[in-house]
Amino acid sequence: MPAGKLNTFVWLHKWQGDELRRIARQNAAAEADWVNAERERLGVAPHAPTPEHIRLEALALRPGPWPGASQLVEAAMRVRLSAPDLAGPWPPFTPDEQEAQRLAGRRPGTPNERFDDKIAVDIDPALIASAQLAAYRVSAPVVAQLRAENLLGPGAARSRAARARKAELQAQIYTLGRIAREAITLVITP
Repeated sequence: MPAGKLNTFVWLHKWQGDELRRIARQNAAAEADWVNAERERLGVAPHAPTPEHIRLEALALRPGPWPGASQLVEAAMRVRLSAPDLAGPWPPFTPDEQEAQRLAGRRPGTPNERFDDKIAVDIDPALIASAQLAAYRVSAPVVAQLRAENLLGPGAARSRAARARKAELQAQIYTLGRIAREAITLVITP
């Protein structure tokens, strides 16, 4: 894991994971082709190690021309978080809200979605914190509405209309995972 990054799992749909991995592999292959071309240009023997200056140049170039999955997701998350619906500015978490972020499990009102793939990406912790804050603030009014309409918890209304209303409201809930999945979609769709 790169220094200063937070290893994060993102649950996603298989088609999203497959396409993101394909793009990352394509970028890695392009980087390898460049390194091999540089080795040939310098006349480095096939069995000899790659000179350090070539490896350093490739390392410096990687985030731009040949980003891996982590760089792709991180850059796309920055774009997604700058969109008007998530951009804020948001008041910071209160101490109680901050403590609640440490709880395991789904947040109240989160849709019970099913994902069949996951990726591990290294993301800037400040970006993760910004996404958590945006998701929490955007979703707070919807969660309050779910509670006001008695659609959460053990005593929640269970009628067909109540379940439909709950699903309608849950579709408006944001999570860190949803923001990451929407960002990945930005990467993989032209």
